[in-house]
Amino acid sequence: YQRRVHGEFAWYSFPSSFILTAAPLAAMTDPKEWYKNIPPVTKFIFTASVGTTLLANFGMLNAHSLVLNFGAIWDHFEIWRLLTGFFFFGKLGFPFLINMYFLYSYSIQLEQGVFEHARADYVYMLVICWLVLLVISFFLSLMLAGLPMIIAILYVWCAMHPDTIVNFWFGTTFKAPYLPWVLVGFNILLGGNGVMELLGIFVGHVYYFLKYRYPIDHGGPRLLETPLFISRLFQTGPRRPDEPRAYWGRGQRLAD
Repeated sequence: YQRRVHGEFAWYSFPSSFILTAAPLAAMTDPKEWYKNIPPVTKFIFTASVGTTLLANFGMLNAHSLVLNFGAIWDHFEIWRLLTGFFFFGKLGFPFLINMYFLYSYSIQLEQGVFEHARADYVYMLVICWLVLLVISFFLSLMLAGLPMIIAILYVWCAMHPDTIVNFWFGTTFKAPYLPWVLVGFNILLGGNGVMELLGIFVGHVYYFLKYRYPIDHGGPRLLETPLFISRLFQTGPRRPDEPRAYWGRGQRLAD
């Protein structure tokens, strides 16, 4: 959730700090080599999020000019807020580091897994989630929407890896689709309200349902086909993820 403290913006996301995912950060001793090997879409959103937040915290950017303010967007044409409201994560701290780890970890798994040969589809997924979150932010007067976007990415990954086992605090394990809901519950236990996580789940489910479940399970039209111009800009291979399959994780069975 988010709040204002003495004129500054503070962002809290405690549950994330207690998750051990199935795909840890790549073990690279050279930071330049590590950064060089991040796939381009993940590299862009990760760099934009870290860079925008750092510049604002060090006073190089005015934090109040970065948040979502639809009055300023309409009246003063401050259209950059439509993006910076997703890249700015408020005050620096351990929760920010954990959120960046989540962003990096799950985004890179989607880009190099399900969307390995269909980068354009991943870009379009992010665009759809961005647009849905903009509509929600307008009606709920949200100033920062980065955390719901991360949860939406996490939700899509979890939905596409239903058999992968993830580890939670105290050694508890469960299948990946439960992870977003566990985050909501744990946030509430720590004194939050879980609203930002719920918004991310909703946005991720909107994309996943319309892209996969609706046309496959209900025989509906494919409403989220990637536009041709995006495919021409970003497509990296012939394969497209036309069904909700992925490189399913081989997590350890709960009964083992």
